Amino acid sequence: MCVFCRIVKGELEAYKVYETDDLIVIMDKYPVSKGHLLVITKQHYESVSDAPPGIVGEAFKVAAGLARFYKLEARAPGVNIVSNDGAAAGQEIFHFHIHVIPRWTYSRRIFAGRSTLTEELAEETYTLLRGVKEYLDNYLRGDGISPSYK
Repeated sequence: MCVFCRIVKGELEAYKVYETDDLIVIMDKYPVSKGHLLVITKQHYESVSDAPPGIVGEAFKVAAGLARFYKLEARAPGVNIVSNDGAAAGQEIFHFHIHVIPRWTYSRRIFAGRSTLTEELAEETYTLLRGVKEYLDNYLRGDGISPSYK
């Protein structure tokens, strides 16, 4: 069983940020910046091209909502939204997921500078994400730009 399926089933621990019936959002274990998140499907699909359109759409809506939160609420100057599809594209875990990477400084290399997520960094990220659940719930309902939760 793949590592993301084990996280979804609760067999492996992860820092969970958000959840829907079909998705979970966790902190990347090897972040490239503070706040690097993964949007993961609960059902196993090998990659974005294997997942049904509705799931792909839901996952990218959550990723877009997270990007909006980072830009408008956390004041990140930029955000990468990335899904690698296949080994030739750099996919390492063959379970559909989307990276949401806030950029606090300029970077042309998406996955350069990876580190290991520490408990301290996870706590800083939770603080940074205060109010994100309500923000995403409003965004996904189509309420437009959610109010600031800061």
